[in-house]
Amino acid sequence: MLRLSRAPLRIALATAVLAVLPGCASLDRYPVAAPTVPAHWGGGDAATAAPAQVPHSGLQQAGADIRTDAWWTGFADPRLDRLVSQALAANSELAAAGLRVQRARLQAGLVRTQQWPDPSLSAIGASQRRAIDRADDWQRSDYSAGVALAWEVDLWGRLRTQRDMAAWEAQATAEDLQNTALLLVGDVINQYWNLAYLNQSIAAGEADLQRLLRTQQLVQARFDAGAVSRLEVRQATQNLQAQRAAQSALEQQRVEARNALTVLLDGQPWPLADEPQRLTDAHSPAIAEGLPADLLGRRPDLRAAELRLRNSLKQIRVTATRYYPTLSLTGGIGTSGPTLGDVLRNPVATLGAGLALPFLNLPRAQLDVDTAGTDYQIAATTFRTTLYRALAEVDSALSARVQLQKQVAASQASYDEAVEVERAQEVRYRVGATDLRTWLDAQQTRRAAELSLARVRQSQLSNDVTLYKALGGSAG
Repeated sequence: MLRLSRAPLRIALATAVLAVLPGCASLDRYPVAAPTVPAHWGGGDAATAAPAQVPHSGLQQAGADIRTDAWWTGFADPRLDRLVSQALAANSELAAAGLRVQRARLQAGLVRTQQWPDPSLSAIGASQRRAIDRADDWQRSDYSAGVALAWEVDLWGRLRTQRDMAAWEAQATAEDLQNTALLLVGDVINQYWNLAYLNQSIAAGEADLQRLLRTQQLVQARFDAGAVSRLEVRQATQNLQAQRAAQSALEQQRVEARNALTVLLDGQPWPLADEPQRLTDAHSPAIAEGLPADLLGRRPDLRAAELRLRNSLKQIRVTATRYYPTLSLTGGIGTSGPTLGDVLRNPVATLGAGLALPFLNLPRAQLDVDTAGTDYQIAATTFRTTLYRALAEVDSALSARVQLQKQVAASQASYDEAVEVERAQEVRYRVGATDLRTWLDAQQTRRAAELSLARVRQSQLSNDVTLYKALGGSAG
């Protein structure tokens, strides 16, 4: 049995490489300032949100499964829950993201096989030949067969590092899938609230059209009686036509919103009976202030970015070890003979070793390592910016939550007052105490206040979705 001693050879190779390439793969040569984050967030309070501590890795805690988290149930709307469930089951972008996860896991499996011996087999074969211009006898060639193995000895841990990098990339791709699901749910909910706003606005517009039509009929009757001029008839007609044009625009927006929702559902139209009709039925979920900064560790986009940042750091070592000496071992069993029996009775084993010395190209090696180190510094700086942007998103959403509550209250009060003013102006016009324009202006002010209230309410609900997305899920 042939044995090859590897320990002295490894020591000699290591000594040679360390002498020729001092510090090529030293990760200390690429320092990156660690980001700092606040301990808690608090609704736009700069003192509370000021950076105060170095964050822990988000990968120290398990990532959240968007389907299991189900943060959208906080809106307490069964129709919305059904819509989100259908989107998660049917959306094509989410399906494509799932296939990318499967491909990344298969790729990681291929990288793991690089540490295994690579087998090959040659089949038994035989042939006969003779010259065609002579009457010679047929000559039979020998039978042959062989089994061979070849593998690279992982002297410097390059193959192990590549295996870890492939596994991390598969995890990052899985986090991409969760982020796709998170963004999909946010888009679906925003379209749902948009439909609620449009349906409520269209319903209010239909009521306005009926009121304006009655107003026009009243003015026409007074004109026929000689109580008002034709100018007031034209003013009433102009307001009626303007409202019809606005109503048509809202109906077109609803068609576009329905089509956008159908795309998110992979071509499956959402039943009209399940469409929300009023924003006043929606409930904003309760979210406490002073949220811990560790919640960012659940954001799938940040988790994926951190995994790829780790890969970027590992790439420096992989790049350097490509220029280290490599030792390849081969082994095989093969034989040949004039008969099949000889092949089976006379096997021959061989074992070989080959040494490659790519580190002789020192300038190229150093440039490649420095390039990989620069790529890591760029990735680290980008990750730090992404982390701070995530902090700003959360703090802005919390601040907007407070401000939108004030805006909703003020808009509701403004609408209530506009309704009373319109009623008073109608009474004054009917008794002849004011002109038609004053009454029509009061109607227009009331309509604008009603739409403004609905729009602010929609903004409040959309901001709740933005906050959930910024947190990577529920705040609990």
